[in-house]
Amino acid sequence: MTLHCIVVTPEETAFETDADSIIVPLFDGEKGVLTNHAPMIGRLGNGALTLTTGGTTESHYVEGGFIQVLDNVVSILTNRVAAIEDFNKDDLEVNLRDALAMPGSSVEELDQREQVVNAVRSQLRVLNRS
Repeated sequence: MTLHCIVVTPEETAFETDADSIIVPLFDGEKGVLTNHAPMIGRLGNGALTLTTGGTTESHYVEGGFIQVLDNVVSILTNRVAAIEDFNKDDLEVNLRDALAMPGSSVEELDQREQVVNAVRSQLRVLNRS
């Protein structure tokens, strides 16, 4: 028996696959899911979505959203999903410098800058772990 994982962004169903285990980045830490997991709903953070099937591990970067686990189906609704191997460390470091240089003269600008900085730092963390 396996888990069926569905990853959806606002634009599309990014992918559907079966996995033996799934690790998701919740807003307050990582959570592992195996078959016959109790039903749950959780808020995602930024980080690595790791799927393991038959000893093979596949990782993707997800940026916020929600997870639902019900009857061996893991539904992930996220703002963004990307393959970790598509990340380039040099490009991410430039993005981080640019994000840190964003204006911050209003509360809205400070919030926007913080969101972008957190996302890029999460991408760098995920890339460095892989």
